[in-house]
Amino acid sequence: MFRISKSDYVLGIKCPNALWFKRYRKDLQPELNQAVLDRGTEIGILAQNRFPGGVVITAMPWDYEAIYRTQDAIRANESYIYEATLSTETGEYCAVDILRNNDDGTWDIIEVKSTTAPHDYHIIDASFQRYVFTQCGIRIRKCFIMTLNPEYVRHGDVDLDELFALHDVTDELQDIETVRSEVARIRSVLDGPEMGFVISKTKCNKFYECGYKCHCWKNVPQYSVFDAFKGALADDVYSEYGADLHNVPAEVREKQMHPGDIEAFLDNTDVINKDILRNFTDQLRWPLYYLDYESIMPAVPMFDNSRPYQQICFQFSLHVQRTPGGELEHYEYLHNEPNTDPRPGLIKKLIETIGNTGSIIVYNQGFEQGRNTEMARDFPEYANQLNTINDRMLDLLMPFRERGLYRPCQNGSASIKKTLPAFVPEMSYANLGIHNGTEASDQFMAFMIGKQTPEESKQMMSNLHEYCGQDTMAMVRLLDVIYGILNS
Repeated sequence: MFRISKSDYVLGIKCPNALWFKRYRKDLQPELNQAVLDRGTEIGILAQNRFPGGVVITAMPWDYEAIYRTQDAIRANESYIYEATLSTETGEYCAVDILRNNDDGTWDIIEVKSTTAPHDYHIIDASFQRYVFTQCGIRIRKCFIMTLNPEYVRHGDVDLDELFALHDVTDELQDIETVRSEVARIRSVLDGPEMGFVISKTKCNKFYECGYKCHCWKNVPQYSVFDAFKGALADDVYSEYGADLHNVPAEVREKQMHPGDIEAFLDNTDVINKDILRNFTDQLRWPLYYLDYESIMPAVPMFDNSRPYQQICFQFSLHVQRTPGGELEHYEYLHNEPNTDPRPGLIKKLIETIGNTGSIIVYNQGFEQGRNTEMARDFPEYANQLNTINDRMLDLLMPFRERGLYRPCQNGSASIKKTLPAFVPEMSYANLGIHNGTEASDQFMAFMIGKQTPEESKQMMSNLHEYCGQDTMAMVRLLDVIYGILNS
């Protein structure tokens, strides 16, 4: 009989196909994100320190040794058992992050998550854990999800009592019979043959994007109904007409997210609306400053005056053009001292170089503006200057999002990673050492916590200079495209 883990259970509820692939198609196994795994390990250790004095089960949960050690710890009436592992007679097993002894014959399950609030799939996870331990004769009083506290602000050493938040989810769990029924359904899936693909924009992204999506969606066109229509509507259109937009009738196309996108795709024509473009350029005031930030998001605050998952800016690139047609100047800041707060140095350099007048052009204003608002809050001595910078911002994303300018090869997206190759094809991120913001963040975080060799750090710094500089140069070139169309 198959053994069923808690991750199997959650995956089986999300998508039976995915669970079948996990069991039988090892060639399709999604690549694990080491940064996410490391973060979970770090938070798990801190959570154990939040409830000190326990015993840790070091054997892997699929190893029967873990079960024997857990049974010994329960018999010894330990106060806390970390990674407590049990298995039912029918093969359902799980490890509980923290099993807390209530000293009255009952125990509490504390499941630790590296999020700032419980999610639906956490409830499903905890439901399975309670089922397993109850079936093994353990009296479970309550179940908690312990997350990071988004309101916690670090001052000095990390305060574990304040860092974590306990959420009692006992009343939200699936009841025992529901779990039993789901387990039986999951076993029937695993006992059966491979199922046909069931493609769904909503279900394939339920809880999180499925790691097997690249397999199930391999025959979906690069630009399809899932790009052109929102969530459930995309699923309805797919069910009726398939993924190919050529099969979608005109009356249905009227419901698309961005009117005109599908028609541009079908006719292979550009969308140009000079009124939208001119409305943007009319707002510009010289000199022009093109600004882009890069940031890290430590789950556990690394610095004073920071919160869990707060975006901490460590780099900016700034291209300056003082007059129309004038020469470009470039300024930048890249923090180079590991395990120190990059924000004070970045703020000072930014204020020194960004002047007092002129438009500040960004791409996706909410990001840069949001970071400035947070830095103004955390460093009030610079609040006036940072708020003034925000007041001068204009978002180059808007004329593209509003379809002042659009090409079918953007596949429905106005992201700079799509607009740049569409309109400035000689500029590409493909050949850079860093290709996107996630890579930039992950690599710089590795530098900050001392997980790079000096050679790796030197190469990363060079790659970051090139990557962030390309983001601001991309904005320069895209604005040139807009002016070229307006002047044609």
